Amino acid sequence: MPRPEIEFTTPEEEEAYARKALIKAGVPESQYEAVRNYGNGNGVVYAKEMLGVRRWMVQELLAASMSNRQIANVLKLSKETVNADRHFNRALYTQEILKNQDTHRARLLKEQMDLKDLALDSFEKSKRKKVITIMDGGDDGGKEMVKLEESAGDPSFLNVAKNSLVEQAKLLGLNEIKQVESQDTSYRKFLKDLSTTIEKEKESKATDERRNNSLLASAETISFAPEPENEPLPETMPLQTINHGDY
Repeated sequence: MPRPEIEFTTPEEEEAYARKALIKAGVPESQYEAVRNYGNGNGVVYAKEMLGVRRWMVQELLAASMSNRQIANVLKLSKETVNADRHFNRALYTQEILKNQDTHRARLLKEQMDLKDLALDSFEKSKRKKVITIMDGGDDGGKEMVKLEESAGDPSFLNVAKNSLVEQAKLLGLNEIKQVESQDTSYRKFLKDLSTTIEKEKESKATDERRNNSLLASAETISFAPEPENEPLPETMPLQTINHGDY
């Protein structure tokens, strides 16, 4: 087992160190004595208020670098009880952190939503309307024409609204949507794909025709025996008989 961070020579020195650390943390001395004497460690069930005070003391003594065994000795508890209080305090601290994060995230989301609404409202207001009056003189004293025009608006407000939406997506943990690659749907690509398909069909059809027209050799028609020679011999003339007297 790991050695405690602080070692004491006597139980009195250990108890005096714990008392001083708790009083410095704001624990009244009366509550300290009440926890030490509450049931004297005989397994008495703690009241809700006393249980909270005990867990507070355990946490403060842990912060003072005391071990579970030393805390158990000082508060007259079992080591298992101190360990249980330690895990409870840690779980409570984790819940508080998560709660604070959720509160902070909700506040940031509201700020971004308000900023987006303000940017869109400012964009609408930036579309200034222009009134043009044209006087057309004539015998009847002239006519007045009113023409209303509306500008496109300031695009910087739209950029602010867009950035607000991006920040909202980040706070909500939404993954960035990947842009879909643009597909060539032009008529030229259609003709190219059609031509490729026709060529593949022609090649497949030609292959099937060559396969059907080819003669498959069977095992019965193949023979390695010599074939009989049925060709007729060439016509020859008989040799003339030569007598010995002719020499």
